[in-house]
Amino acid sequence: RDFVNNRPRTAALYGLFAAGCLVIYYTLKTKPTGEYDYVLTLAAGLQTMAFAVLVLDPGSQAAEGLSEKTLWAFFIAHVARLSTTVWGEGYIPEDNTGDVYLYQTLELSGVLFLTFKLLNITTVRTMQDVGQGLDRWGTLGAMVATAVVLGWLTQSTGHEDYFADWSWMFSVWLDSLALAPQVRLLCLSVSPFVDESMLHFAGITLAASLAFSTFWLRTAKDHYERWMSEGYHYFAYGIMSAGALRVVLCATYVYMYVRGTKGAKAAGKGREYELCAQDDEL
Repeated sequence: RDFVNNRPRTAALYGLFAAGCLVIYYTLKTKPTGEYDYVLTLAAGLQTMAFAVLVLDPGSQAAEGLSEKTLWAFFIAHVARLSTTVWGEGYIPEDNTGDVYLYQTLELSGVLFLTFKLLNITTVRTMQDVGQGLDRWGTLGAMVATAVVLGWLTQSTGHEDYFADWSWMFSVWLDSLALAPQVRLLCLSVSPFVDESMLHFAGITLAASLAFSTFWLRTAKDHYERWMSEGYHYFAYGIMSAGALRVVLCATYVYMYVRGTKGAKAAGKGREYELCAQDDEL
């Protein structure tokens, strides 16, 4: 009850998401070639809800404790993934949710939420001169370059669209690496800033990562022999490695925030986060 009163927007998001899941559950019609594709839609929905929490939750406008590079990595990854759904149906879940463009709508919504949050953070931090002076973006560039190379090495050729396959695998790797600056930010901070909206974002993002990884583990189990016989070795190992990395970084992210919350409660007060000093290190 206190949660609903204190954070009505976040509570409404949870309620809306739960209602949407129930509607899809009772109306879902799968195809033999996409029996578990609904899990991908669930992962996309969870991640979009996590971005929505950052925008709609009445937390700090400057988003102390949130790495801007992580948001940019998510933004680039989701734009790349959304673009692959425009060229064809190869990367769209094969069930009746495709008739209403649900997956594309979720991805587009996530991109819009990220765009709004990035504009908001840039404006507020520029006005407050927070984390702008010596901020270095080499980390983001390295992440994008790494994702480009890994995407090229591990892309699938099953859709007969070289650029789309490369773009999709690039988005998977960058999505997996996106939380690296955030985790490093928390590790370097002596007393990380603890905000409840960030805890929700961390938890929902972990849930999305688990759903995504579960789908590909199940798919790899069902199609492993065919993938090996058709020469998809690098794709099989790449998608499983990317999923594992994503879960590990998300779990570490959640752990760091939970530890920070417990530390703040033990101290009897909220912790302040030295955003400028720490963000300059990344």
